[in-house]
Amino acid sequence: MILWGCDMSFYEKGIKSRQVSDDANGGARVGFPRVSVIVPTYYDWSRLKKCVVALENQSLAQDNFEVVIVNNASDDSPPADFYLPKNFTMIKEAKPGSYAARNAALKISRGEIVAFTDSDCIPDPYWLETAINRLDKGAERVAGKVELFFKSEKLTLVEIYEKAFGFDQERYAQRGGAVTANMVTWSKNFEIVGFFNDNLMSGGDNEWGVRASEKGIPVEYAQEVIVNHPARSNVKDILKKRRRVMGGQLNKMKKNSKRSFIIILAKGYFPPIKALKLFLEKELTFSERFLAYLLCYYFKSYSATYRLALLLGLAKPERS
Repeated sequence: MILWGCDMSFYEKGIKSRQVSDDANGGARVGFPRVSVIVPTYYDWSRLKKCVVALENQSLAQDNFEVVIVNNASDDSPPADFYLPKNFTMIKEAKPGSYAARNAALKISRGEIVAFTDSDCIPDPYWLETAINRLDKGAERVAGKVELFFKSEKLTLVEIYEKAFGFDQERYAQRGGAVTANMVTWSKNFEIVGFFNDNLMSGGDNEWGVRASEKGIPVEYAQEVIVNHPARSNVKDILKKRRRVMGGQLNKMKKNSKRSFIIILAKGYFPPIKALKLFLEKELTFSERFLAYLLCYYFKSYSATYRLALLLGLAKPERS
């Protein structure tokens, strides 16, 4: 792990002094920002710039939070015009994967609260303030709303699909998880649960959520804690995400390879039954529902084919 523009010994001393301070002050981190925001990035400087501006413009005073950005591209450096406010730090993590990047940031974070978002996201101005309010009222973990935004009012076919099937953070929370595009929790929970599984390229946020739930750490969906996320606008982006997610599930599939083959062949190419509830969605026109369902079926069939290719060794897992 490499830090840019920072003295690593400062952070090592900071961690040690934080531990001493915590013990002496009943757990309160005196002299440190209350919140640590963690943002992994991978060849995404243009969108990261917008994320930085949104974080700089938070309603929470800058002295109350720090931002740790983790560049997960070992051969890439920020452009010359890249600007970091005074409470921002950038580090570099060579191990591939966003969860390895997040773990690297967790090791140097100083806040009693840790908030996660992604480099392509634009947090609402009151994101941190409303999240802190939830935690101060007794929440242990907060799964905030992920609000999609589009390039224009005229949606592409894929944007219609995203509108129909995009981030359902409330459903994730009901299952004990939360996507790290918008997850906030007490940093002490990582001492209880452990860090993210950095061998995973996808799904590590919900995997951590399952472990947290098993430790008795509940999660609350918070509609007022908002992060804005761009909707994918072309088929290539959706397929790339699908390959990444399925690649992250390869080890699990291999452990049950015979069962996986049977499930894929039996269900993989069958029209998606659960997606039929889409036709009850009032926010979509009938044509949008119909097009979204057809694309859902296409993606399901593609996923089944790719899973078989992974199991047969004809394809290799991809990263983000």
